[in-house]
Amino acid sequence: MSRPAKLIIYTNSFKNNIRVLKRYTNSAKVWACVKAGAYGHGIESAVNGLEEADGLAVLEVSEAFFARSLGWNKPILLLEGVFSRNELDEASALNLELVIHNEEQLAWYLERKKTVQGVWIKINSGMNRLGFSDGQNNGLIKSSIEKIRNQYLKSSDIKWMTHFSSGGCKNSCEDQLKTFRSTANKLGYKKGEKVSFSNSEAVICNPSFSKDWVRPGILLYGAPSSLNPNEKVRSFLEEVIPCQSLQSKLITKIRVKKGAKIGYGGTYSAVEEMTVGVAAIGYADGYPRGISEGTCCLVLGKACKVIGVVSMDLIHIDLTPCPEAVPGDVVECWGKDLPILDVAKSSNRLCYELFTGITSRVSREIV
Repeated sequence: MSRPAKLIIYTNSFKNNIRVLKRYTNSAKVWACVKAGAYGHGIESAVNGLEEADGLAVLEVSEAFFARSLGWNKPILLLEGVFSRNELDEASALNLELVIHNEEQLAWYLERKKTVQGVWIKINSGMNRLGFSDGQNNGLIKSSIEKIRNQYLKSSDIKWMTHFSSGGCKNSCEDQLKTFRSTANKLGYKKGEKVSFSNSEAVICNPSFSKDWVRPGILLYGAPSSLNPNEKVRSFLEEVIPCQSLQSKLITKIRVKKGAKIGYGGTYSAVEEMTVGVAAIGYADGYPRGISEGTCCLVLGKACKVIGVVSMDLIHIDLTPCPEAVPGDVVECWGKDLPILDVAKSSNRLCYELFTGITSRVSREIV
């Protein structure tokens, strides 16, 4: 029998979530962000479940190749562009759109003279991570962008984007938008060229910024970007469905006496005689080691506390609320009935970290 730790991916949840999100986009087209293997859910499940998105946004050419091999024929965007000049050959062959965010990428593009479906010029509007800033060789950058516009695109239009650092804060977004407009104009933006500003939080909290294209990520997977989502995001989360469930099974059940020490370091002492279950899941699977006291999992649908220290392969569970549980019963660590946000808060880790932290030894099942 194989180890029972398993990640179940729900394709229908993706289908529901993209339909819900599209009601918030002011008719803007949607780049569904599926970088990092669709936030740990797998490119295959994203291609099947997000078919109503207008395009997929990936980080690596290999992800784009996989999506194409699975039959995705709509646009695909390389969010950080190419990482070497040679990747331009692959981007062209795969008919990709790509971001250009620095002078080196501009030089590669002009050197290789490869035609791609579209180019997005990224502006650093205040996040100070990626993108062109005002005063940074404006003349040279503008002339390079103009060469690309006139010679190496399948359409004549350049497209433009920036990234909001605080998508839920209207004032912050407005300040970044002013910087974006000023810089883009100096670098050759032409009226009517497409733009993209909004990430997940901005789509829900500040819909006025949802222009030609939006780039939602975490909300498509049924989770928020912060540990304390605001009222608008909480309301949105009531409409979407988690796209995954991390499960395992009880592999043994023991009775311990009052005062018995449980787990490494003996950090937990039984306050009374109790039944303890042991489940085959641990931090080597991606279940967070640093959970706080009182964190629960579900056994036979009942909330049971995880006790003691999370070890590499196992957790202890207080089965007091579920004495009828036996080895082989399913343990849900998070999923449709136990929000991942609960575990994220208890471990002081973002949902992004939990999603992408599931390791390769956990088997995957697409439902």
